[in-house]
Amino acid sequence: MDYIQIALISILLGFGIILVIFFFQSGGIKTIKPSSRSPYYKPTFLILGSNNSGKTSFYFKLLSHNDGNTTKENISTVSSIEPNISEVSLPIANPQIGKKFQLIDYPGHLKYQQLFEKLLLEDITIQNIKGIVYMIDSSSVNFNDQDSVELIVKFLYHLIAITEKKHNGIDFLFAINKIDLFDSLPIHKIKSILETEIDKLIHHEISNVDKTSGIDKAGGIEDDENDDHERDVDGNLREFWLSVIGSPSGKFTFDKLEGNMDFFGGSVLKGKIEPWENWLDEKVVNP
Repeated sequence: MDYIQIALISILLGFGIILVIFFFQSGGIKTIKPSSRSPYYKPTFLILGSNNSGKTSFYFKLLSHNDGNTTKENISTVSSIEPNISEVSLPIANPQIGKKFQLIDYPGHLKYQQLFEKLLLEDITIQNIKGIVYMIDSSSVNFNDQDSVELIVKFLYHLIAITEKKHNGIDFLFAINKIDLFDSLPIHKIKSILETEIDKLIHHEISNVDKTSGIDKAGGIEDDENDDHERDVDGNLREFWLSVIGSPSGKFTFDKLEGNMDFFGGSVLKGKIEPWENWLDEKVVNP
């Protein structure tokens, strides 16, 4: 073997060693995986609330700003039994600078709670939630029904524990609907009732460790593994709410939450929704 062959072999070996070193330093072969993100992984505003609170009507009112084909009759009579999902251009007041946001009207029935939490945590993700509109029927009939109040409070109890995981929390608009009715409760009274009932629920959970006042299950027999999971969830909820009120004797108010909790009245049926639209615009312009 002459000197030229030896030199060529040495160069090739050296180049091979360099490739091996680069391979290991770069972590080996990396497989490019297709994106597994949900199609709902978008900047999103949620419209939530109990059945017949007016949330779906408000949803279609917002869409009417983007779609001239939406009629008043459709807006005032619809009701959702499954999620309504669309896109809306915000801010409404300045469409020239508008950007598209996902708008989701979610059913108010508690049997959808687990599916809702999956949508919130896994599909959209907390970071993509730009704000939550929670619609409330302000009629005294609604608030004189303890079952109706309990459903609202239980839902908020679980939802806020999730939204507060985001840095600085997620802002809520409590859209107090039907204030034009003669029997509607004042906004400050509704806020006080919600604070009082959430406070009762928190202290009930703290003082009854073996019990839960969580979302009612749709039915079926829970196995031991699910029971253990439920106990873990309840324990985490108690810890969270205890951190909010500060001590077992503390009192809950919305002011103690990281997210801003705004209460504004209006009427979808009468078209008095400007305060709610302004709230959405503010969250887009001043996030």
